[in-house]
Amino acid sequence: MKRILLAFALLTIFPVTSFAGGPVFSPGLENVHKEEKPKMVEVEFAYNDLYKTKSHFTVGLGFGGNPMFGFVEKDSFGYPKCEYGVTWVAGYGYTWFSGQPTKKQIKYALDSISSKYGAFVEEKKLPSLVRNEIGMNQLSYVEFGTVALLVPLNLEMGTMWILNDNTRARLGIGLPTLISFGINFDF
Repeated sequence: MKRILLAFALLTIFPVTSFAGGPVFSPGLENVHKEEKPKMVEVEFAYNDLYKTKSHFTVGLGFGGNPMFGFVEKDSFGYPKCEYGVTWVAGYGYTWFSGQPTKKQIKYALDSISSKYGAFVEEKKLPSLVRNEIGMNQLSYVEFGTVALLVPLNLEMGTMWILNDNTRARLGIGLPTLISFGINFDF
């Protein structure tokens, strides 16, 4: 009986103690994620790719003709061309923006950025660099739409400010809403 207990004790204790200080497994260097470098874009040729307009989903907070949700057509520099969607006054609105920089102004800004920062710039930083170089973050707008799906006409005009690449604020006056203000987030 003593031999059985001794054998049992050795079989249960020996494996535990022998592996207690065993090797430690760690991930290989190929599994360690390295910090990714930001995508760089050549400033000289950025105009052709970034001046094209794209449609972005927008969600807004505010009152008046400011869209609750809808779409905004804007270039990759962050300047909107038009916007349409369901407004906060339970209607539908279509907005035209004016005051965007000309092609010549954008090309001059790209040349200036190239001379200041070099031939390559981070792709995500380029739109804000262009807007800062041009100095145009304020646009005018005119909106035509409906109110509460009953009144067939809502006409507004005002000013919109580009806060960053994906955020815009606006303030305007109109009939019958009188005042319109809000902020939109573009995705």
